[in-house]
Amino acid sequence: MSSINQNTIITPRMHLRSATRRRNNPSALARRTQALETRRTNLGNTIRELESDLRQQRTALATLTIEVDRALIRRDDEGDRYERLREERDNLRYTLLTNFNQSNLGMEYRELKRRWTEYVNNEDEDTDINDFNNFKPRFDDVSALFDELMETGLAPIIEQKALARETYRQASEHHYSLYQQQQSLMRIVSDLERRLTRALNRDRQLNQARGKRQRKSKKKGKKDKNTRKRKQ
Repeated sequence: MSSINQNTIITPRMHLRSATRRRNNPSALARRTQALETRRTNLGNTIRELESDLRQQRTALATLTIEVDRALIRRDDEGDRYERLREERDNLRYTLLTNFNQSNLGMEYRELKRRWTEYVNNEDEDTDINDFNNFKPRFDDVSALFDELMETGLAPIIEQKALARETYRQASEHHYSLYQQQQSLMRIVSDLERRLTRALNRDRQLNQARGKRQRKSKKKGKKDKNTRKRKQ
């Protein structure tokens, strides 16, 4: 009789301990579900950060692209201006030379130059040194006048051309610097886009896994409910 009473008392205690253990220790499915939700939360935060960074970088890239385009236009304009001035300088040199050659001084210069060239080429032959000494000073004077005339006439446009060349150089360097920044920013945007795409794909995978676990949990809940009904 005593043995029966002991069995009757022990059985409920075992069931009580088992039920308490189940309440204190969540099932493996519950643990996996919690871990999944944690990953989804962390991933959601990462996605929001990536989206925010991407918006900022795209805005910066759009602004920089406008600056690059403007710098390119300015560089091309300065290059065209430099080329025009170089062409104007060549035309002016031709005009000055033509006018000089048609003047009395220019005709004298050509004759003196012809005689000087003839003397130099025939220096080893029987040449009259006195004749050379007579026209050489005048040839030097006329040559100096010709050089001064060309230098004075071309000086303004040469100065403009030098300034235009420097301006073109600075515009080219400015454009190149902005272009390098643009390329760097494009690489940053491209990297952010790749990272965001991977994160969104991972988020979809986690959402699919979450949906499957929820369906499994519902099926298990219905099964346990039906089992309890049958036992009753």
